[in-house]
Amino acid sequence: MPANNFRIEGEEVSDQADFLSRESDNTWSGILYMPDTFTPTGSTPIVLKAKTFDQVSFKDTKIQNIRFISCTFCKCLFIGATFDKCEFIDCTFKSTNTSKLRIQQCLISPDNFSDNFDLVADTNIAIDLYHSLYKNAVEEHQPEHAVESLYQMMEAEFKHLDSQRKRKRITRTKYLWQKTGKGIYRFISGYGLRFRRVMRFALLILVGFTAVNYVFREHIFENGIVTIVDALYFTSVTITTLGYGDITPTTQIGKLLVVAQAISGFAVVSIVLVGVANKALRGM
Repeated sequence: MPANNFRIEGEEVSDQADFLSRESDNTWSGILYMPDTFTPTGSTPIVLKAKTFDQVSFKDTKIQNIRFISCTFCKCLFIGATFDKCEFIDCTFKSTNTSKLRIQQCLISPDNFSDNFDLVADTNIAIDLYHSLYKNAVEEHQPEHAVESLYQMMEAEFKHLDSQRKRKRITRTKYLWQKTGKGIYRFISGYGLRFRRVMRFALLILVGFTAVNYVFREHIFENGIVTIVDALYFTSVTITTLGYGDITPTTQIGKLLVVAQAISGFAVVSIVLVGVANKALRGM
């Protein structure tokens, strides 16, 4: 269900203590929280474990120094709210509007929002949220969360093209051009953020060209390629641009094919290096 609902029907609560007293079966439901803050009276954080917030509005509320553990937020509103010095551990957000939500000095994983958005209907809200999560993760030195937030933000932008096309904001030609380009980048490397996809692509290129070099060896080489191991060796040397020269193409078609392999190899090596760098940064 889309998370772009901007209104909740419920009973207004103007006092934090009154709100806490309205818990029933570990659930708060149909409440419009009106105070400006939701925060402990002292320095010790409020701990809420295995609680459910169902259609609760925290619009423009500063939620500070709260530990949410295994909590569920369903169809809630956090429009213009602020999460400050909060922890969200194993929480789930579903169809919750996070428009203009500010997140600062928090421990919160973007995985908590994996089921929250319909990325075609909620793209602007999703992009805004993942940008806020990314900024918080960078400032709080949480590299894993930063990379995942950036990936989800790129995913939302990828889906945003569908939304733009549906609303006829871009032409069909521009849509197909951008969708294809971003789709290829997404498949090859997960926007440069998914190391497994990078290695998968490198393996596909290596296996693909090895098969071509072996199957069409008589049309590419007069001698040199005899076994599949020879083909694998030649392909690896070509793609990595080592170029030992002990096996070389002798036909015009073969030379053109090797040029294509060398160019592809340059691209593969560059993508792998980016993937390795991102992997290393996540471990810092």
